[in-house]
Amino acid sequence: MDITSVSQTTEKQGLKLAVQAYTQDQSDYQTRLYDLNQDGIDDAVVLLSGMEWCGSGGCTLLVFKGLADGSFQPHSKMTVSSTPIYALSTQTQGWRDLSVYTRGLGQVILKYNGKSYPSNPSLASKYTANLKQVGNTLLLPISAE
Repeated sequence: MDITSVSQTTEKQGLKLAVQAYTQDQSDYQTRLYDLNQDGIDDAVVLLSGMEWCGSGGCTLLVFKGLADGSFQPHSKMTVSSTPIYALSTQTQGWRDLSVYTRGLGQVILKYNGKSYPSNPSLASKYTANLKQVGNTLLLPISAE
């Protein structure tokens, strides 16, 4: 199947099914489709919400790798994450670096380690550059909690 022939409806349905399979319920979430690994297929950044997925430090953030058939496979899980969430202009091992807000630290940088993004952003390095610089993309803006 040509990767450009997958419709947005199929892609959205594929993501919904992937999130439901992961959470085992109908959890609420914010999402943004964005090609994080430059393979021409959108991946998904998913910020879960609700008491089961959020605590005083933030919420669970998931990254799903987009597949050519419109489905998504779990890729990374990060805890204590909040908005804003950015895809940075830099990349590590073929995946765009991410920046998430972590309470008590501010914006931190998450770099792909060859298998996944770090699971605990509160242990990551602070992101000190300007988030609005050219090449950085806002994936999920600050939301009311």
